[in-house]
Amino acid sequence: MSFNDASDQRWGNAAWAPQPPAGEPSGLGGLRTALTVLLAVIAAASVLSIAAYAGRIGYVGDVIDSGSIDRQRAEDVDAFVALAVILWVLVFLATAVVFIVWQYRHAKNTRALGHEHVGVSKPGWAIGGWFIPLANLVIPALNLYRNGRVSDPDGADRPPYERRGPGVVVAWAICWGLAATLDRGAQNSIPDERSSDYIDGLRTADQLSLAANVGYIAAAALAILMVRTLTTRQEAALAARMGSAGGQPPYAAWPAAPPGASYGQQPYGQQPSGQQPYGQPAYGPPPGGTPYGQPAPPYGQPQPGQNPPPSPFAPSDPPNPDGPAAPPPPVPPPAP
Repeated sequence: MSFNDASDQRWGNAAWAPQPPAGEPSGLGGLRTALTVLLAVIAAASVLSIAAYAGRIGYVGDVIDSGSIDRQRAEDVDAFVALAVILWVLVFLATAVVFIVWQYRHAKNTRALGHEHVGVSKPGWAIGGWFIPLANLVIPALNLYRNGRVSDPDGADRPPYERRGPGVVVAWAICWGLAATLDRGAQNSIPDERSSDYIDGLRTADQLSLAANVGYIAAAALAILMVRTLTTRQEAALAARMGSAGGQPPYAAWPAAPPGASYGQQPYGQQPSGQQPYGQPAYGPPPGGTPYGQPAPPYGQPQPGQNPPPSPFAPSDPPNPDGPAAPPPPVPPPAP
């Protein structure tokens, strides 16, 4: 077995942990919660806008019936409408950013379900589709529908294009498209203040804006249902696929690598994590023995810290007469 045969079991990896799979799915739970809150807020902002437009419609009707203008009341209703519009736009921008991030991750996660993106189902269209005039009423909905049917719980044994798509996406797209069209019509029908039919044109524009906000409330409610449904379906499909693949844990359950370490094979010439570079001393007391590169004593000379052996030519001490006698020499065996 070579070094590259078991890339998931090498020294320097955390607990010899296998590498996380490429393209780990992104979690959508936090975005689902954030969108639920933001969509509820934008629905409330639409209710406020309805009240503002209804107040100005009533004032314009009184002006037409009586022929007199109450300037203070006119300023009040105009200020109320302006405040409601500014609040709605701010909430809409925040909601749009979070929604696009959620839609992009929802499309990208379908790769983990074996889906090959073609056409507008690609993750890039989840972002770019919103910035194409007129097409932004169709492309985002198609992206959600085609990627949403990949998570069909009843069609796991069929190809993605044969699975049942989420009907809530169709309902949301129709409602959103009608509301956006009414809003665009209201903006285009605002008359010039110097025109003779300014009062009638203003009432018509406010009526269209009021109807558009009613549509926005319905679209927000359907969007909440859509986001929660698609997220739940995709989470269930991913969990089922992980279980069929051997119960692979999610990315958060993988053991963390030590500081400075990375998964996989180290680049050529770079030491694995936890090892000192070649030729550099490690932390701790120096090892015993002769340092590397120092000359050793000549052969027969004592090593540093050792006593020299006795010389065979040194005079020996005379025998002690009071000590034990030396043993007699051995008797040779008799000759045969």
